[in-house]
Amino acid sequence: MTDATAPTMRQKYMRIKTVFLMGYAALLALFIFWNISRPSGFNITILLIQCVPLLAFLPGILQNHYRTYSWVCFIILFYFVKAVEGAFASTANFTDGIFIGLTVYLFVCAMMASRWAQRMLYQD
Repeated sequence: MTDATAPTMRQKYMRIKTVFLMGYAALLALFIFWNISRPSGFNITILLIQCVPLLAFLPGILQNHYRTYSWVCFIILFYFVKAVEGAFASTANFTDGIFIGLTVYLFVCAMMASRWAQRMLYQD
């Protein structure tokens, strides 16, 4: 790419934010799926424990605060540890692999979004 056709920092950030939000929604959907398909039935308490830490950062993400993405990276690490633990359990299934993939995906997207949001802030 030449400099004339290279995407600006704002364009890069908006793309990664969109990709991040898609993964974010997919992870929340996975939690909902798990809770609906539980043998013991739907449990709103467990769903809230899984979703509230992620949903707490949604206002900052929507307001384009780069530090929010850094905090999301830290929170995603806890989810990653739980995903790896679940994937190596004797009761693991395909959703555990999806859980690992989504946490890695979100971590990388959050890192890049944080970096590009900060650069965008200083370039404007």
